[in-house]
Amino acid sequence: MNFISSWIQTTNICNEKCKYCFVKQNTDVMQDSTYRVLEGFLLNLKTDKIHLRFAGGEPLLVFNFWEEFAIRMLERKNVTVEVLTNLYFVPDNFWNFANLDNVNISISIDNNPQRKKLNESIINKLSRIKNPWIMTTLTDENMLGIEELAYFIGINKYGWSITTDYFGEINTNPIKISEKIISVVEILRKTGYDFTRISFNNCSMNSNFSGCRAGKEMIAVDCNGDIYQCQTVIGIDKKLGDIFSGYSTVETKKKLGCSSCIIEDICKGWCPLHYKFSKNSCVPMEIFSYLILKEIKNAV
Repeated sequence: MNFISSWIQTTNICNEKCKYCFVKQNTDVMQDSTYRVLEGFLLNLKTDKIHLRFAGGEPLLVFNFWEEFAIRMLERKNVTVEVLTNLYFVPDNFWNFANLDNVNISISIDNNPQRKKLNESIINKLSRIKNPWIMTTLTDENMLGIEELAYFIGINKYGWSITTDYFGEINTNPIKISEKIISVVEILRKTGYDFTRISFNNCSMNSNFSGCRAGKEMIAVDCNGDIYQCQTVIGIDKKLGDIFSGYSTVETKKKLGCSSCIIEDICKGWCPLHYKFSKNSCVPMEIFSYLILKEIKNAV
């Protein structure tokens, strides 16, 4: 394999209760003994690059459990680290870690009035992180706040990943989503935004976006060391194996309608495990793809 990207379920504890979240919250935490086995497991894989995604739950609530493991892994030149956090509770010793070489921080901000709001505290914390990447799930609950967030991201030139709830917990009208995507692109355009730094449901012009490779180059490791095809099926689907005895890869197939789609090269099939393909549901992605292609061509 050329690379392996491992989602690490550091804990199932979280300070938020987002309706669209796939994690079944409990008190599970990955222990030091498991991290040490995971370290050996990863280093024995025949791969050129290792990308570690520390997530949860909220990984910063248990930073003391995984910090040493992450630092040991970062001693290898072929290892990169990403931390997926809502940045609400930040240990004092995290800031130095966050600014190490080969460490990237992805922050979940929905700008929902009730949760994950863009407030002064979050803005101040973002200013302490090099090149932060923002993650937003677009639902009915944060439709009104998405334009404010777009302007903030635009003027700060942050990377931005927007997704819809593709697990079916919240069914937002595709027309509403399309209207907001048009508005977001227009706001970003006025700030002189680099449109290679945004993705929507995996539609992206960034060459690093390769589509879903769940079960092959991409795996998810649960708190107890079990390995799954994707973090969204931890404890639900049959596991692929574990870090103690190894695992078997599986091939993720695209939806039937994707192979003939006009934006396949940009969208790459979105989520083959959960996304319910239909013409109407794909309209926002078609609009987004058309708009960013236009903006990138105009910039050139």
